[in-house]
Amino acid sequence: MNIIYIVNFHIYKNLKSLPTVGGIEVTTMDIIDELRNRGHNLWVPSEQKRPKWVEDGEVDIICSSSFDPLTFLQVLIYKNKFSDNAAIVQHAHTTYEDLKGNILPDSKLFNLILKSWIRLLYSQAHLLITPSDYARECLEKVQKTRTYPILSVSSGIIIDKFEKKKNYRPKFRKYLQKRHGVPLDATVVLNVGLTWKRKRIDIFGKVANYFPDLHFVWVGPIKENPDVRDTSELDNVIFTGFYDDIREPYYGSDLLFVPSVEENLCLPLIEASLCKLPIVARDIPAFSWLKHNISVYKGNSVDEFVEGIKKIIENKDYKENLVNNACEIAKEKHDFSETVDKIEGYFKKAIIIKNIWNNRR
Repeated sequence: MNIIYIVNFHIYKNLKSLPTVGGIEVTTMDIIDELRNRGHNLWVPSEQKRPKWVEDGEVDIICSSSFDPLTFLQVLIYKNKFSDNAAIVQHAHTTYEDLKGNILPDSKLFNLILKSWIRLLYSQAHLLITPSDYARECLEKVQKTRTYPILSVSSGIIIDKFEKKKNYRPKFRKYLQKRHGVPLDATVVLNVGLTWKRKRIDIFGKVANYFPDLHFVWVGPIKENPDVRDTSELDNVIFTGFYDDIREPYYGSDLLFVPSVEENLCLPLIEASLCKLPIVARDIPAFSWLKHNISVYKGNSVDEFVEGIKKIIENKDYKENLVNNACEIAKEKHDFSETVDKIEGYFKKAIIIKNIWNNRR
C-alpha cells in the first residue's frame, strides 16, 4: 500500500521544550518503521521530500496520529487532493477524557472546546483506530453522529527490545547515586511518563510520605505545575526529567507505582510487565487487562496504594506471582507484530469503506 502518514509531534515538543510527547510518539514511529519493513511505501510530509507515487496521485491511505490543528488541516488537504482513491485512517490515541484539565484549564468553557475539537479532529475518518476498548468507548460517547467505525487494537510493544541485560540495573543505580545521592542498595519506587495533572503527582507524593526510607523516582519529561513543585520538595521524591534508555529504570527499580486517574492504554504498564517489575496501579478501565492480586495490585486510595506497596515489598512469593503472570499476559495481549497485522487489516477495511462511500454518491 501507498501511505501518507502525517506526524507533527515536533510542534508540541518545540512549544513545550520537551524531548518527547511520550507513548503516542514512540508507538507512531514504531508503526511507521514496521510498515516500511513490511514493504509498504510510506511518506511522512514533515520529514521527507514528496515521492513520485504521491506526485502521481497513487495514494491508498492517509493516516495520522497527532492531535494538533496542523494535522487536521493536512488531513483535510490530502483528503480533498486524493479524494478519488485514498481512505482516511486516524489513530485516535487522544480522547476528551485524556486532555481534560491538561492542555487547557479545567473549566466548563474549555472542556466544551476540547470536546468539540475531538469531534472535529476525527470527523474526516473513514475508520478510527483506538489503543484500547476503553478509549473506543470514550470516543463513541463523544462522536454521536459519526459515520465511520471505531476499532481498537493495543499500541503494542516490541517485546525483544525489553529483554533483560546485566548492565541495565547498575547503570540506573549509579545514575541515581551520582545525580541524586540515592544509595545503591535503596528500594526504588518508579513511575514513568510526562507529569500531566491526570497522572496524579500529588498522590505519588502522599504515598511517598508513608515510606520515608524508600525512594520514589518519577522518570519522564517535566511539565511544570503546582503538584510537581510541591511533591519535589519531599526528601524521598526525585523527578529525573527525560531519561534516554527507559529500560534501565525499569530494571533498576523495585516497583512501578501508577496512580493516574485517566489513561487510554499506558505503555509503562506493559513495559514494566515485560521487565518483570511488580506494579501497584489505580483501578481504572484501561488497566483491565491486568487482574488485581493476580498480575497487579490495584487500589483507588492512598491507604490502598500504601498497602499494595507494603505487600509487594514484604511478600516475595506474592511479588513473584504478580510479575510472572503480568509478563505472560503482556506478551499475549500486546505483541507489536500482532498489532501491525491488525492495522494492515484495518487499512484494507478502510479502503472498502471508502469505495462504498464513493458508490453511494
